[in-house]
Amino acid sequence: MQIKNNNSVAPEISIVIPSYKSGRDLFLCLESVMNQTIDMPYEVIVVDSSPEDITQDVKECFTEVKVLHLNRRTLPGLARSEGARLARGSFVFFIDSDCIASPDWLKLLWKKLQAGYKAAGGGVANGTPDSYVGTAEYLLEFNEMNPMAKMGDVGALPSCNLCVSKDLLESVGFFPDFMKGEDTILCDNIVTSGYNIYFLPDASITHRNRTGFNHFIKNQVALGEGANETRRRTKRHGYFLLKYPPLIVFIPVFKLYFSLSLDIFRINSVYLGIYPRALQVRPFNRKGEIMTWIINQAKK
Repeated sequence: MQIKNNNSVAPEISIVIPSYKSGRDLFLCLESVMNQTIDMPYEVIVVDSSPEDITQDVKECFTEVKVLHLNRRTLPGLARSEGARLARGSFVFFIDSDCIASPDWLKLLWKKLQAGYKAAGGGVANGTPDSYVGTAEYLLEFNEMNPMAKMGDVGALPSCNLCVSKDLLESVGFFPDFMKGEDTILCDNIVTSGYNIYFLPDASITHRNRTGFNHFIKNQVALGEGANETRRRTKRHGYFLLKYPPLIVFIPVFKLYFSLSLDIFRINSVYLGIYPRALQVRPFNRKGEIMTWIINQAKK
């Protein structure tokens, strides 16, 4: 069922999509968010900073979508903030242009928000399962938020599947303007202000990952820079490694071990290995076995 936006009445929900040279991916994303099963009006805002104004192209396919064209290249964090400021809804839902929302995405998250949460998000599924590079990127970036992970309160969620009440955004501040990790900073501001963030894996989106090796490497470098900045600002797990520059390269390993130790990747007492030689399912009796097994598998 497609929900039509009613421009005469302010909706409860606003969806914000940052975009830059997104091409076909943006239209696939819009198709998914404009055909949600929720039975209430909502608005969709695209914040685009591509060299060419795409407003007319979007309007030809989706007449009710609002497009904010920015005249200079804008990083996703700032683009989301600009869209959130423009939003009329009481709650702002964020999704990226390279993502496809499941049909019940809005409905499931809205139900959780109505239960009293001011911030929530859902699972991230792998949109490039046939690509080794794409799958590697997915596992490195979203392993904690896979759709089979445990639901409950979390410390942070990725901005490709996140919703926050607008009054909370105005209270704690919007996204900071840097390339990677801006969502972690926002979530940390929310949690340190005394609010909980709920993770609902069934409210999932599918993320199309980079499949080119060079793009993959560039993204990993950017993620590393973002990891350094977020740990410098928030004192997240692994921040002590920043005191010793040669150890910074071990932040991803520390993050992986921390995630597995917290049962984030546990499914019915089964852990999934994420190294190439560990792409199999195996039960563990003790958490202490996890890291040893992964390292041994990687050596084979």
